[in-house]
Amino acid sequence: MQVKKIVSLCAIACATMAGQANAAVMSGAEQAIVKDALDNSRVIFISGASATQKGFTGIIDKMFTGTPIRFANTTASSKDFEAVAGVLAAGAGAWSGKNVIIVDRVMGGSVMGVNPVARNTKIESLKVSISCGGVNPEDGVGTAASPYVCKTTPESEYVEPDAGISDVAPVFFQSPINTEGETAADALTLAELAELTATPIYGLAFGVPLTKNLPLFKLNKAAVSAIMSYGVGTWNQVNSSLPADDIVVCRRVPGSGTQAVDNLYFGNYPCSTEVNVPADRYASGAWDDATRTYTVEGNTGGLVVIENSTSGDVRNCMNAAVTAKTAVTATGYTEIAGKDRDGKPIKVKFKNGVDHKAIGVLSMDSLKDSKTTGSWQFRSLDGAGTYTWDDTNVAPVASGTGKFPTLANYQDGTWDLQGWVSFNVPNRTVGAKKAVLDQFLVKAQDPTILANITDLKHVAAAIPGGAYSGDHVMEVGYLGNNQCAPLNRK
Repeated sequence: MQVKKIVSLCAIACATMAGQANAAVMSGAEQAIVKDALDNSRVIFISGASATQKGFTGIIDKMFTGTPIRFANTTASSKDFEAVAGVLAAGAGAWSGKNVIIVDRVMGGSVMGVNPVARNTKIESLKVSISCGGVNPEDGVGTAASPYVCKTTPESEYVEPDAGISDVAPVFFQSPINTEGETAADALTLAELAELTATPIYGLAFGVPLTKNLPLFKLNKAAVSAIMSYGVGTWNQVNSSLPADDIVVCRRVPGSGTQAVDNLYFGNYPCSTEVNVPADRYASGAWDDATRTYTVEGNTGGLVVIENSTSGDVRNCMNAAVTAKTAVTATGYTEIAGKDRDGKPIKVKFKNGVDHKAIGVLSMDSLKDSKTTGSWQFRSLDGAGTYTWDDTNVAPVASGTGKFPTLANYQDGTWDLQGWVSFNVPNRTVGAKKAVLDQFLVKAQDPTILANITDLKHVAAAIPGGAYSGDHVMEVGYLGNNQCAPLNRK
């Protein structure tokens, strides 16, 4: 018995040591950097779209000296918050050479880079402190790959954002179609919009993903517009060669910048009084308010719309639509988790044994998930083709006919389904903070950074007429930078 006890104690000790090997308590030097930044209020809070999160490491590497300390709300690949602490390099104004913390929030998407920024509303942030990190593996080690894990701020300590990021210009977040919440938030007034200086960061191509159980067929903008706006409900209404199966739309929630881009391109909203109202979760009886559950039965003869909080949820929605066909579960349904318009948990259930055929709403920064052997692929327009990327070390592949969202087509305006990512700074953000944000913007616009980000290098380009030219810079732009205006060569 004594031997067994000793072995047991050793196992516990060894396990603890293994955990410590995969995590770290902040060092004294790191704590000093964080404490100095906090004590001197050198903290900047950016909220909104995930557009710059993908390039956050590249931006930070060019703004800070040495190796900055990294923080997040989790070590998982999908993060609602990220932050960095370190010494700012030269060129960032009065805070150059000093310890600074920058927090980046993407929870809630684009609209959180617009409404609370203009209205000076306090929202949840990441609580960066000397208490971040720990001895457990999930507490991280302070690197970009394994950031120190911090808690988010309690409501009593919510913070006003100093700047915001959105997939489209702030004026596009019109109520109730493009604003957030179970009760749609009011759009910004003209006076509130005037509080923001909105500057384009870069252009991002968007795409049309379809599940693989839909054969190649000629698809065009008019057909997608009809699908997204209650115009059709079954696939044979889109193309007579297709079966009369329900159309499942895996879209985003209101307030999403990705959804706003889709509403603009396929519905002309809010650029005109003549618009397509986007189909939402009430298109069918699949959504139940009481149970907060989508139940997708199939074979109803009509449109089924599932609203998703994130792009990852959209991808999960399309994957589940396909895998439900062959899945065997005790309940008879393939179930995935999601969030509603308020960010609260919901369930999405696809009936097993049914060939659910779905279309999604995604930007092209999901291209690496469009696999030839995957559950879904991006499709061409004005033809019948797929655009896939099976290996990040080689170029994406256009197969079939039609117009494809290649970088070349995007840059010259051949592919015009896109969003111009906007950096929104309120008039109240001045002085040292404004100087740092100006530097952040310049780095975020840098096409060399875009070209080195896996998720963006084939789908994004710098805005024409800015500080950069040459490779990875668009050759077309909106007249007067008005995203309701036509694209012209620059």
